[in-house]
Amino acid sequence: MSKNDPLSLLREFTIAKREPTLVDASGATVQELTDATSVVFDDGTKQFKFARATPTNYRRGASDEFYTLETLLFLLQRSTQSVAEYSLEGAQKMIPTVSILDKRLVLDYLQGATAHSANIVYQTESHKRTGDDVVDSNQDAGAKKPKTTTHSAPGNDSEVLSLINTKERLAKTTASVLRGSKSFANIQKNGSEILMGKGKDDKGLKKPDPRQPGAAPAAASSTAARPGASSSTAARPSANPSQSRPKTTNKVPIIIVPAAVTSMITMYNVKQLLEGQEFVDSADIRNKGESKPNRLQITRRMKPNETQKVKYEVIDNTDILRPEDWDRVVCVFTTGAEWQFKKFKWQKPVELFAQVKGFYAKWADEQPKETIKTWNVEILSLNRHRRHADRAVVTEFWDKLQGWCLANKPFLTC
Repeated sequence: MSKNDPLSLLREFTIAKREPTLVDASGATVQELTDATSVVFDDGTKQFKFARATPTNYRRGASDEFYTLETLLFLLQRSTQSVAEYSLEGAQKMIPTVSILDKRLVLDYLQGATAHSANIVYQTESHKRTGDDVVDSNQDAGAKKPKTTTHSAPGNDSEVLSLINTKERLAKTTASVLRGSKSFANIQKNGSEILMGKGKDDKGLKKPDPRQPGAAPAAASSTAARPGASSSTAARPSANPSQSRPKTTNKVPIIIVPAAVTSMITMYNVKQLLEGQEFVDSADIRNKGESKPNRLQITRRMKPNETQKVKYEVIDNTDILRPEDWDRVVCVFTTGAEWQFKKFKWQKPVELFAQVKGFYAKWADEQPKETIKTWNVEILSLNRHRRHADRAVVTEFWDKLQGWCLANKPFLTC
């Protein structure tokens, strides 16, 4: 083996399609990474043993942290899994995982697709991490290889590395370029003020008194002040309905689910799914004798560490909506049947899903209906038997809905 640091050894074994040995505290070989306390690299002539949590030379993004040996080994063992499955299994086994931004880069380096990485911090020989036990078969049994210390001498590697370090420039990584010094926390507030007609241009403007003779409407006077402006320009409505001032002061967004009992998501189970992050069959709830609620309130946290919660109203009967309440509708779950929108403000799917965010729930092993393929809706695929995978689907739903609300209805508390 050419090098004795855990990152290089793991890369050599991966390229050679060899597996390191996992051992527990008693020295016995185990199969599961969670049962092991150490990782042994043995090529027949030398043996290197590292603690499972030994830090490697691979840095996590642009931070000062380094991935541990168990994190990289777990990534190689689960390289074919999806991001959601990989992250979920890592959390269940309490093994730190590689970030999504670094995952492809780390796999390419360990599997030999790339020879270098900007996130690897190379060290001199005297500072390299070595194994706890290093044994050479050519030496006496049980003899450990002494650590070597590099002396600065003309023409040696240390002098070359020192010269390289003086001319180094910090390379930008995928994670570091996404970091900036500017804060965009006030963008939503400023955008909301502009859309609601509370921009800075309104300050200091004196509105004419309509009771005085000769007073003209503000829209007409502003149009007349511009040379070449026509009356059709002044009367032209806003192209984006979300930019008009809402008619209601209530800012709680509304979600509409199908009223059909054959729908996967109904008033019976929508709260358990969107708030409890677990799918429960509506038929099972009905069989228990529980009555269907007419209106539900769902709460969620914007971020896991925040205490403040955001409220949503859920209904399946649009008859209870007032005309101004349609400004608060942000999401509609559909079964793929157009008759579902018969009592909606927008009855055609093309018009409806241009005004609200549409979602269609199905089983992962089923194909969506043909009508869904032509509608502007997001497809949520639920697994029939793996309920622990529901959390990832619900997280995807909230991320997409929140992004749509910020872009289209920022005056609501989404």
